[in-house]
Amino acid sequence: MKKTQVEQESRIIVGAHGVAAEEDHLILGKLISVGVVSLIIFAVGGVWAWRIQVATMNEQLPDGPAPRPAAMGQYEIGIVNQRLFQQDFHAEQKIAGQQQALRNGWGDQPGTAAHPNLDQAMERVITEARRAPPPPPPAPAPEAVPAPVSPSPSPKR
Repeated sequence: MKKTQVEQESRIIVGAHGVAAEEDHLILGKLISVGVVSLIIFAVGGVWAWRIQVATMNEQLPDGPAPRPAAMGQYEIGIVNQRLFQQDFHAEQKIAGQQQALRNGWGDQPGTAAHPNLDQAMERVITEARRAPPPPPPAPAPEAVPAPVSPSPSPKR
Protein backbone atom coordinates (compact mmCIF):
# COMPACT_ATOMS: atom_id res chain seq x y z
CA MET A 1 0.00 0.00 0.00
CA LYS A 2 1.35 3.35 -1.00
CA LYS A 3 1.64 6.10 1.65
CA THR A 4 0.17 9.47 0.99
CA GLN A 5 2.19 12.66 1.08
CA VAL A 6 0.91 13.49 4.59
CA GLU A 7 1.87 10.06 5.86
CA GLN A 8 5.35 10.33 4.38
CA GLU A 9 5.95 13.76 5.92
CA SER A 10 4.61 12.68 9.26
CA ARG A 11 7.29 11.89 11.74
CA ILE A 12 5.09 9.91 14.04
CA ILE A 13 6.14 6.33 14.53
CA VAL A 14 3.58 3.85 15.75
CA GLY A 15 5.05 0.94 17.64
CA ALA A 16 3.89 -2.68 17.75
CA HIS A 17 1.85 -2.07 20.90
CA GLY A 18 0.07 0.97 19.54
CA VAL A 19 2.33 3.52 21.21
CA ALA A 20 2.90 6.58 19.03
CA ALA A 21 6.07 8.67 19.32
CA GLU A 22 7.64 11.33 17.22
CA GLU A 23 10.93 10.54 15.52
CA ASP A 24 14.05 12.09 17.10
CA HIS A 25 15.75 14.85 15.16
CA LEU A 26 19.16 16.15 16.14
CA ILE A 27 20.20 19.42 14.63
CA LEU A 28 23.91 18.86 14.97
CA GLY A 29 24.96 22.37 13.91
CA LYS A 30 22.99 24.05 16.67
CA LEU A 31 24.22 21.52 19.24
CA ILE A 32 27.88 22.13 18.37
CA SER A 33 27.46 25.91 18.30
CA VAL A 34 25.84 25.92 21.77
CA GLY A 35 28.73 23.79 23.13
CA VAL A 36 31.41 26.03 21.59
CA VAL A 37 29.74 29.23 22.83
CA SER A 38 29.47 27.72 26.35
CA LEU A 39 33.19 26.84 26.36
CA ILE A 40 34.12 30.34 25.21
CA ILE A 41 31.99 31.95 27.93
CA PHE A 42 33.59 29.64 30.54
CA ALA A 43 37.11 30.50 29.34
CA VAL A 44 36.40 34.25 29.37
CA GLY A 45 34.96 33.95 32.92
CA GLY A 46 38.06 32.02 34.07
CA VAL A 47 40.46 34.65 32.65
CA TRP A 48 38.36 37.41 34.18
CA ALA A 49 38.41 35.75 37.65
CA TRP A 50 42.19 35.25 37.39
CA ARG A 51 42.71 38.93 36.57
CA ILE A 52 40.54 39.96 39.54
CA GLN A 53 42.63 37.72 41.82
CA VAL A 54 45.93 39.15 40.54
CA ALA A 55 44.69 42.72 40.95
CA THR A 56 43.44 42.02 44.49
CA MET A 57 46.72 40.34 45.49
CA ASN A 58 48.74 43.29 44.15
CA GLU A 59 46.49 45.68 46.04
CA GLN A 60 46.71 43.73 49.34
CA LEU A 61 50.43 42.82 49.12
CA PRO A 62 52.23 45.53 47.14
CA ASP A 63 55.67 44.29 48.32
CA GLY A 64 54.99 40.68 47.38
CA PRO A 65 54.32 37.70 49.62
CA ALA A 66 55.48 37.72 53.24
CA PRO A 67 58.90 36.15 53.99
CA ARG A 68 59.06 32.61 55.27
CA PRO A 69 58.95 32.47 59.11
CA ALA A 70 62.27 31.69 60.79
CA ALA A 71 60.75 28.89 62.90
CA MET A 72 59.43 27.06 59.84
CA GLY A 73 60.75 23.50 59.61
CA GLN A 74 61.49 23.11 63.32
CA TYR A 75 60.27 20.02 65.16
CA GLU A 76 58.09 22.01 67.54
CA ILE A 77 56.91 25.62 67.52
CA GLY A 78 55.64 26.66 70.94
CA ILE A 79 53.85 23.54 72.14
CA VAL A 80 52.58 22.54 68.72
CA ASN A 81 54.19 19.48 67.13
CA GLN A 82 54.84 20.32 63.47
CA ARG A 83 55.55 16.86 62.05
CA LEU A 84 53.05 14.55 60.44
CA PHE A 85 51.98 11.67 62.69
CA GLN A 86 53.32 9.13 60.18
CA GLN A 87 56.78 10.73 60.32
CA ASP A 88 56.99 11.48 64.05
CA PHE A 89 58.88 8.87 66.06
CA HIS A 90 59.76 11.19 68.97
CA ALA A 91 57.23 9.70 71.40
CA GLU A 92 58.17 6.11 70.52
CA GLN A 93 61.86 6.85 71.05
CA LYS A 94 61.17 8.59 74.37
CA ILE A 95 59.05 5.70 75.68
CA ALA A 96 61.62 3.14 74.50
CA GLY A 97 64.36 5.01 76.39
CA GLN A 98 62.24 5.13 79.54
CA GLN A 99 61.47 1.41 79.35
CA GLN A 100 65.17 0.63 78.80
CA ALA A 101 66.03 2.67 81.90
CA LEU A 102 63.42 0.77 83.93
CA ARG A 103 64.80 -2.58 82.74
CA ASN A 104 68.36 -1.58 83.66
CA GLY A 105 67.55 -0.08 87.07
CA TRP A 106 67.75 3.58 87.87
CA GLY A 107 69.63 5.94 90.09
CA ASP A 108 70.30 9.59 90.76
CA GLN A 109 73.67 9.58 89.02
CA PRO A 110 74.07 8.61 85.34
CA GLY A 111 75.51 5.10 85.00
CA THR A 112 74.58 4.00 88.54
CA ALA A 113 71.78 1.60 89.34
CA ALA A 114 70.96 2.45 92.96
CA HIS A 115 67.46 1.02 92.75
CA PRO A 116 66.31 -2.38 91.45
CA ASN A 117 65.14 -2.75 87.92
CA LEU A 118 61.48 -3.14 87.09
CA ASP A 119 61.44 -6.95 86.97
CA GLN A 120 63.12 -7.29 90.36
CA ALA A 121 60.76 -4.75 91.93
CA MET A 122 57.70 -6.52 90.52
CA GLU A 123 58.92 -9.90 91.83
CA ARG A 124 59.45 -8.41 95.29
CA VAL A 125 55.94 -6.94 95.34
CA ILE A 126 54.41 -10.26 94.24
CA THR A 127 56.27 -12.31 96.88
CA GLU A 128 55.28 -9.85 99.61
CA ALA A 129 51.65 -10.04 98.51
CA ARG A 130 51.71 -13.86 98.59
CA ARG A 131 52.88 -14.00 102.20
CA ALA A 132 50.11 -14.72 104.71
CA PRO A 133 48.81 -11.53 106.25
CA PRO A 134 49.24 -11.26 110.02
CA PRO A 135 46.23 -12.32 112.12
CA PRO A 136 43.91 -9.48 112.99
CA PRO A 137 44.12 -8.12 116.56
CA PRO A 138 41.48 -9.48 118.99
CA ALA A 139 38.28 -7.53 119.20
CA PRO A 140 37.81 -5.58 122.44
CA ALA A 141 35.29 -7.06 124.92
CA PRO A 142 32.00 -5.21 125.05
CA GLU A 143 31.53 -3.18 128.24
CA ALA A 144 28.36 -3.42 130.36
CA VAL A 145 26.16 -0.45 129.72
CA PRO A 146 24.03 0.69 132.72
CA ALA A 147 20.28 0.85 132.16
CA PRO A 148 18.92 4.32 131.70
CA VAL A 149 17.31 5.79 134.83
CA SER A 150 13.90 7.34 134.36
CA PRO A 151 13.45 10.73 136.01
CA SER A 152 11.29 10.78 139.10
CA PRO A 153 8.06 12.70 138.92
CA SER A 154 8.19 16.06 140.54
CA PRO A 155 5.64 16.83 143.31
CA LYS A 156 2.72 18.95 142.25
CA ARG A 157 2.08 22.11 144.10
